[in-house]
Amino acid sequence: MGIEVKDLSFSYSGVDLFRGFSLSLQGTGICALLGPSGCGKTTLLKLIAGLLTPQEGSVAVSGPVSYVFQESRLFPWLSILENVNLPLLHLYTKKEAGERASYFLDLVGLSDKRTAKPGSLSGGQQQRVSLARAFAFPSSILLMDEPFQSLDVPLRIQLMDMVQDLLTKEPRLVLAVTHDPREAIYLADRAIILHGTPVRMVWNEPINLSRKDRQYSSPAHADLEAHLFAVLSDPLTANP
Repeated sequence: MGIEVKDLSFSYSGVDLFRGFSLSLQGTGICALLGPSGCGKTTLLKLIAGLLTPQEGSVAVSGPVSYVFQESRLFPWLSILENVNLPLLHLYTKKEAGERASYFLDLVGLSDKRTAKPGSLSGGQQQRVSLARAFAFPSSILLMDEPFQSLDVPLRIQLMDMVQDLLTKEPRLVLAVTHDPREAIYLADRAIILHGTPVRMVWNEPINLSRKDRQYSSPAHADLEAHLFAVLSDPLTANP
């Protein structure tokens, strides 16, 4: 499993977001992608997903890609089960797709909502459906674009725990965009910070903390959070 970005160049609205940019991610686990608004984080996800085409350089992924957006992007006229089932129908028989969709709805705690329409669910429940849909699709790569940003902290932590649990059952490589260093520390195995125009990597380090030390209240979390905030504010402080 892997993502290989080599010598990528891409301009948008006359702005060079990437020029000769390279990134290599291999194996499984979660990599958090941080950086100032507008630096190109979401554009990079779209390039990796094939929703945009590099103007120069190359982007390669090893296998299918799932995508979790900032909004749940559920079809309001379909039931919850039908929403999760939809991307599976060209891969499995109708029965197999329904069973796989039901399995992942059960994993995210929404088996009792399978016949409900998205409009009857809370925002947090809708994002759980979005996660179930992304994991139900048998991808090698999962891209997440700030799927927790509109949620309060307790619900955000609950959904991050859910992602960790889902990954123990179906491991894959996850690249997750976030503006929040706390979220990166809690969720990810590695943090990458982008900065500048054209963008460059100013931080690319593993997060070697235990689950206990990743808790928002732990001193180790606070120390690393302060360091990541400092790098986001001033890349010259980027020494690990």
